[in-house]
Amino acid sequence: MMTATGACGRGLRRHILSVGAAAMAVLISSAASARADIYDLDPEHTEVRFSWDHLGMSRQSGRFTAVKGVVNFTPKSPATSTVEVTIPLKSIQTGVTKLDEHLLSSREYFNPDAHPDITFKSVSVTPTGQRTAEVTGELNVNGIARPVVLDVIWNFSGEHPLSAINPTYAGVYASGFSAKTQIRRSDFGLTRSIPFVSDEIRITIETEMFRRSLPVVADPAETLDPNRELSTAGEAGLAAPAPEVPTDIQPMPGAGETAP
Repeated sequence: MMTATGACGRGLRRHILSVGAAAMAVLISSAASARADIYDLDPEHTEVRFSWDHLGMSRQSGRFTAVKGVVNFTPKSPATSTVEVTIPLKSIQTGVTKLDEHLLSSREYFNPDAHPDITFKSVSVTPTGQRTAEVTGELNVNGIARPVVLDVIWNFSGEHPLSAINPTYAGVYASGFSAKTQIRRSDFGLTRSIPFVSDEIRITIETEMFRRSLPVVADPAETLDPNRELSTAGEAGLAAPAPEVPTDIQPMPGAGETAP
């Protein structure tokens, strides 16, 4: 015959087990939602464009047509995100074939035989608004590494916008970002024609990227809602220290503006 004491004991054990299971589920869900999503840049929808002042008469521009990269993006903790990008020098296009050839063959500019790629690797991400952040990293050109800060806007995260009309994109999760910065080309040993061709180079980046796999979360839409508040810059405490950045470059027009 079951005693009252035995029944209470079994009930207590069941309660303890259910509480433990619930706590474990919360821990697993929290860990999953904080895990970074891994993205590969979409080469067909990624462009790095650069421009310079020509004789004070106009701004001319060029672009790199081949850009490869991996982004680890943590929507709930953007300060822990990372970026690594590689740009083959030989993908440069200015619209002037002779200029492209000169830039790649004259050692006064680039040396693709010794340094075939431009690379960028982030060291910290500092959120500045709901959809904006400063990404500080190391830019390497001609084998010379210098600190650079990108002003980044988070445009989109979610199922690909074409998924409803094109089955090719069904279940494809994508994100999109815009970024801009400016550098001094002389910092990377590119000094020819200064000041007739400006030392200051403006860089703009537009990129779309595809997530490699779905994270295990209770509600992916909630964790990747661009309208939620980003974490504060204080979350960057565990990130690598940012390198010293030159402060004597004039800010780009609109660099301090946040997305509407």
